[in-house]
Amino acid sequence: MSTAAQPGRTALVLGGGGVTGIAWEIGVLAGLRAVGGPLAAALDAPALVVGTSAGSVVGTLVAAAADRGPDWDLADALAAQRAPSTTELPRAVDLDALFERMTATTTTDPRAARREVGELALGVDRAVSADRRAAVAARLPVHAWPTTPLRVTAVDAHSGEVVVHDAAAGVELDDAVAASCAVPGVWPVVRIGDRDLMDGGVASLCHADLAAGYDHVVVLVPFPAAGGTGLRSLDDELADLRTTGAGITVVGPDPDYLAGPGRAALDPAGRSAAADLGYRLGRTIGQAPT
Repeated sequence: MSTAAQPGRTALVLGGGGVTGIAWEIGVLAGLRAVGGPLAAALDAPALVVGTSAGSVVGTLVAAAADRGPDWDLADALAAQRAPSTTELPRAVDLDALFERMTATTTTDPRAARREVGELALGVDRAVSADRRAAVAARLPVHAWPTTPLRVTAVDAHSGEVVVHDAAAGVELDDAVAASCAVPGVWPVVRIGDRDLMDGGVASLCHADLAAGYDHVVVLVPFPAAGGTGLRSLDDELADLRTTGAGITVVGPDPDYLAGPGRAALDPAGRSAAADLGYRLGRTIGQAPT
């Protein structure tokens, strides 16, 4: 891929953050769109969408909507996040303990560290795989790859290799998104071809490096994107992007989100509050002078 900036082209990068992260990202985008302005206009027709974990769901929504043109809106998606009923499968998870377990590796080699996390992922019972895939599919507005370029990330649980799926990969969209959302220790790995795949967030919460070559990169990340042995930090990825001359906008979580629904990112009960906080933030950003 060329690393030269392509004038006028905006890439949207959507990071991981659980089911409340999905709601937060939708809220931010809806808030931006409600206010309007240059940033909202750029995101109406992104040249590329990169989605990791929660971001793969919202990325599918944005790319599919962009296919429909400038008249698309987020009203239905926002209403769905605010509704008490949901097809999400609940999981009571101590996120701090899970993150500590995922980062407590015995090696300084990134891929080897991810292989250790893969052992955790491979230990999850696959009996719920069909139900989990159906729950992920229910999140998506379409089940075929959009025309707007969309890249969805995952990690091979055996090799630790980052795997990027797009429309040319010959993989069903529902499977690609389910793999990207397969949190180690929580959800089973997703078998695609001869690979067992886990959450793309194991290698990077954003994979912003996949947006190299675009004039402007907008990153939405509902979870602090610090790094670790096998986990590349957003700061490192942005430093690389800046060397290409890209303009960068990062929208991260505010304290209210982190202290509230962000603390239980896999709990569907937090979706409405997350959507509202994201919407408030999106409106605030949209109204800020540039």
